[in-house]
Amino acid sequence: MDSEKLRQCLSQGEDGRNQFKESIERAEALAQELVAFSNSRGGRIFAGVTDEGQPIGLSAEAVRALNQILSSSSSQNVRPPIAASRSIGKSDG
Repeated sequence: MDSEKLRQCLSQGEDGRNQFKESIERAEALAQELVAFSNSRGGRIFAGVTDEGQPIGLSAEAVRALNQILSSSSSQNVRPPIAASRSIGKSDG
């Protein structure tokens, strides 16, 4: 997603397909979001974004922790396991 598309998406606010999280620290809470998305038509979780859609970013340490939580949530906290794709890092625009 390029920078302009990201800004547009954030400006539209949260809905059933887009959720904003300032941080993600609990695998169980993330698992609930993943299951909700997998039971519908999918969705996106934007980490490092306030409820108002303002990007605040994540530290490198927080990104590493998020990767671990995502892997754990999708494989260990959900039965049957789901394949969660991730797009973490800089935008491509």
